[in-house]
Amino acid sequence: MATAFWYLLFITIFTAFNWGLEAFKWKLLTHKLQPLSFKAAYAAILTGQAVSFSSINRVGESIGKSMLLSDGNRLKGVVLSFVASASQLLVTLLVGLVATIWLFPSIRVALQEQLHVSEDVLSGLYASLFVVVGLFILCYAAIPFFANKLAKRSFFSKYVFLITSLQSIPKRLLFQLSLISGARYLVFLFQYLLIFTLCGVMIDASTIMALTAILFLILAIIPTLTLAELGIRGKVSLLLFGIYSSNTLGILAAAGGIWLLNLIIPACLGGIILLRLQYFRKRS
Repeated sequence: MATAFWYLLFITIFTAFNWGLEAFKWKLLTHKLQPLSFKAAYAAILTGQAVSFSSINRVGESIGKSMLLSDGNRLKGVVLSFVASASQLLVTLLVGLVATIWLFPSIRVALQEQLHVSEDVLSGLYASLFVVVGLFILCYAAIPFFANKLAKRSFFSKYVFLITSLQSIPKRLLFQLSLISGARYLVFLFQYLLIFTLCGVMIDASTIMALTAILFLILAIIPTLTLAELGIRGKVSLLLFGIYSSNTLGILAAAGGIWLLNLIIPACLGGIILLRLQYFRKRS
C-alpha cells in the first residue's frame, strides 16, 4: 500500500512538472508579444486544457491559452500557440518513428492479425510514416520562411498583423521549443512506466516506453474529442500492450489513470481559473 502511494505521488509530481515545462514554452513564445510571469503562463496552460476539453484533438487549447493575454494580443497568441503545439507534435512523430522502427519487426505479424490488414498495407503505412515525419520536420524548421511567403500574398493582406509574430521567430527559439517538448515527452514516458508498473503490467521498461511512443503517435494522428479519447486510448493501448501482456485490466487502468491525471484534473483546474477570470471581468 505504501509503495502504491509513492508511485501515485511521483506520477502526480510528474504531471505538475509536465505542465510547468509547457508553461515555460508559452513564456518563451510570448516574451516579445506580452511578457508573462511563470505563474501567469502556468495559469494560461491550465485554461488551455479547460477550453480544449470539447475540441477535436485539443485544438481549442490555443484559444484557451490566449484568453489570459490582453485584448489586442489574443489572436496573435492563438497563432503562436500553434507553434508550441507543432514543436510537441514534432517530437511525438520523431520519437514515434524511432520506436516503430525498433519494434516493427517483432510486432508486425501481431498487428496484421489484430488489424486484419495485409502485409502490403501495413508496410505501406510504415513507409508513409517516414515521409510524413520528414515533411513535418522541414515545415517546422521553415515556419518563418512560410510566414514571409504568406505575408506577400494579397489574400492574407488583412491578416499580416497575425503573421508578423511568426516571421520574427528565430530558429534558435524553434530549437529551444523542440528541446523543451522533448523533456515533456520524457516525463510522459516515465509516467507511463510508473503507472504500468503500479497496475501490474509486467513488460520490460524499454518496451513500455517504445509502445507508449507508438501510442502517442497513433493518438496524434486519430482525430478525437477529449471525452471520447479515453475509449480510443484504451483500445489502442490494448492493441499495443496486449501483444506483450495479458493483463487487460491493468492496461486499461493505466490508460485511464494517465488520462485522468494529465488531462481531466488540469482541465478542471483550468475551468476554475476561467470562472474566476469571467467573474472579475464582470465586476470590472
